[in-house]
Order: sequence, then structure tokens, then C-alpha cells
Amino acid sequence: MATQKVVVGGSYVTASQMKDFWRQVADGSLNGLHIQALLEHRDPFLVLMDPDSQLKRWQELYQELFGIQFDIKSIKIPEQKPGFNRLILVPKGITLNHVVKICRIKFDMSLYDENLDASVTHNDRVSTESYAIWVQDNVEADPELHDKSAIMLKEENHQGITLLERLLYELIYVTETGRHLDQENVTLCAGSRRSAGGVPSVRGRSGVREVCVGWFLPGDRRSPLRSRAAVVS
Repeated sequence: MATQKVVVGGSYVTASQMKDFWRQVADGSLNGLHIQALLEHRDPFLVLMDPDSQLKRWQELYQELFGIQFDIKSIKIPEQKPGFNRLILVPKGITLNHVVKICRIKFDMSLYDENLDASVTHNDRVSTESYAIWVQDNVEADPELHDKSAIMLKEENHQGITLLERLLYELIYVTETGRHLDQENVTLCAGSRRSAGGVPSVRGRSGVREVCVGWFLPGDRRSPLRSRAAVVS
């Protein structure tokens, strides 16, 4: 049986290609940024991870959702490492409570404590000045860090994502794709600690528009519980 083809702009496109295209649009593998880049005859995958493009998207997000304006050229970008393609930009003075408030405009959130600014008392990086980090562009937390507790990671001098950074990652990812991170696993925010020593965590809930912020003991370890490594200045 011959492969069904349709003519688009003088070029042949198979029906199976179109079916797969719309499947990827539906599941978020292709989003509006991909489509716009394609329409402009740019590589839709390279442009999304280009540092300048990412900085511009952060600038637009902060201006639109937070009313924050700043010069992205003044941000010091850490040296990029192979495999670390996602840039997270943290502006000066931003707080967990403020980010949660904005996130809740986009999606539902359940928190172990409504006042995260008070309950999260230690962060490896703080927003006294604007800064940026690189993380891996993974929907799920880093698979190579599975089954490692916060205590084990500290002994390895691991630089882990903070709770603030993880929530900002969620916010821009949902803005770009309409989907959540960590549908199958849980991000252990190894760069942060609660006042009692617990380690904050974040996960999405498969099938619903909700993000859950919880916490684990420093010694807790299991396969779905994974940190996200951060490349910092």
C-alpha cells in the first residue's frame, strides 16, 4: 500500500508525518516557540537553547508577570558545561512567596507551608544580587542522581538546585509548553534547607495542573527522588 502524501507548498509531506507532528504539538514536545522559529526558517531547537534567546524570554517573563525590568546584559552567565543547556535567571530581591503568588496565576500549587520565605532558612544561593545558573534541560530530574540523599550529595560537593530556582524553572517551562516538570519523579532541592533541616522537594502531578512542594529528611533516598545539578559562577 502506497504511503499517502499531501502537497504542501509544492513539497510532499506524508500523512504519517503530519500525524506525528500534531501528536508532538499535543504532548508538548513541540510548542509555540518551536513553531515560530520554524516559520521564521530558524533551527527550532538550537534557537530555544541559545543563551541570548533564553535571556530574552526571561526578561519578557519578569516584565509581564512580575513587573520587574532589568538589563539582561548586566547578568553574569556561568561558563556552560556540556549537557547543561537550560538557563535559569534569578533577579535581585525576588522571594519564594512572590514566585508562588505568580505561579498560582498559571497553575494550582500545594505547599507544605504557605510561608516558604519563613520556613526555608538556608539556600546555597540567594537573590541579594541577580544571578544565573545552568541546569540540564530535562523534564524529569537528573536520572544520574537517583537514589542519592542530600547527605550523600553534600559529601560529593554536589551543587544542587535551590527551591527558588526550581520554582522559577517550573514557571518558565509551563509558560513555554503548557506542561509541568517532574511528572514521574521528584526534584530534591538539595541547595535549600528548612529551618528544621529538611530538604524541600517539588513534583508535578500527572494528569492535573498542580505542582506540589514538599520536603524530605536529609538522609532520605529512593529512585524517584533526584536532585538537579546546577552550574554556577
